[in-house]
Amino acid sequence: MQTLGSPASVVASIREDADAEVQRIEEAATAELASLRSEAATANVVIADREERLTAARRMNEERIAMQEWEGRRHAIEQREAWIQRVAVKARTMWTGGDPATRREQLNALIREALSRFPSGVAREAAVSASDRALVDDSELPLVNAAIAGGCIVTAGNVSVDNSFEARARRLEPEWRNALSGIYKL
Repeated sequence: MQTLGSPASVVASIREDADAEVQRIEEAATAELASLRSEAATANVVIADREERLTAARRMNEERIAMQEWEGRRHAIEQREAWIQRVAVKARTMWTGGDPATRREQLNALIREALSRFPSGVAREAAVSASDRALVDDSELPLVNAAIAGGCIVTAGNVSVDNSFEARARRLEPEWRNALSGIYKL
């Protein structure tokens, strides 16, 4: 068996070896850093397809912006349409509800308007809802029941004038939709 010496001499020997190793690693790291700095300073970094990548990135960005704008417009249109539908429902409720005097006046005005479209002397009849039958003032006009929410349908032979609330709403929809769209400012 070989003796290495005293414990202090062993510790001193290990320290010398460790110090030598630390110095060697520091010198290698310093040389490597100098080499990397030299290469970085002289390196010519050129991205081969730089313009194509930039063009593609710009196009993707423009498409994303356009999609966001479209989604915003679509959302605003959906909000406006929901608001218009609420207004239309409220208007229909007001047409079919209300006090009987107003409903009587309204129904008879619709009947007079429809009758004015036919020549006098032609046999005519009016179709009204069962709940509105008692509101008709013209006692000589033949009445029939119709499945309508309000208003009337006046017929003479094969010709009819539909003045029901549903038909009037359909006919006047472009006008009231335009007016409501003008009110609903984004």
